[in-house]
Amino acid sequence: MKWVKGVLQRLVRRLGSCPESRDCLYQGMVVGEGTYYHRQNLDGVAPRLISIGRDCVLAPTAMILTHDASTFIHTGKYRVAPVCIGDRCFLGYNSVVMPGVTLGDDVIVGAGAVVTSDVPAGTVVAGVPARALARTTEYMTRRRDELVDSPFPFGVVPTVGQLLELQRRAMVKCGVAAEGAGAGARRLDAHC
Repeated sequence: MKWVKGVLQRLVRRLGSCPESRDCLYQGMVVGEGTYYHRQNLDGVAPRLISIGRDCVLAPTAMILTHDASTFIHTGKYRVAPVCIGDRCFLGYNSVVMPGVTLGDDVIVGAGAVVTSDVPAGTVVAGVPARALARTTEYMTRRRDELVDSPFPFGVVPTVGQLLELQRRAMVKCGVAAEGAGAGARRLDAHC
């Protein structure tokens, strides 16, 4: 049994602390405190070229790319460039940030947007290619009547009960009847 332990220790030393796995690709990445993301949001070729600030949210299927493989079939080479994401940025569902792009602080990227050039701090962008729609503060002011108070603080993984409470608040805000609601509330099918 001792010999097995010795072989394993030699093997680990030989391979280093990161054996041949995708984990090595992500070691040393710069990601700020309070940022929510999944590895699937990050480039699978050179993710260490990504820098993400504090308190950011990368929605499911949002993608940050540091490589462009479109050149590979013609040249055998990838185009690569770093991507820098500022603090308090939000990348919407299915959005893409292309190689070489910098997003300033407080940027909101709309769902499905493809960001091909730098975005100044405090800007909301959407579209393909992404274009500026508003300042972040203007956007918040315009959407003020649609906002619902959250029953849990940012940075906390909500419980099912908290999500149900958020859903209830949203339904009340929209005037849609929840199951068992009184006669004064309208049904969702009447709303749509």
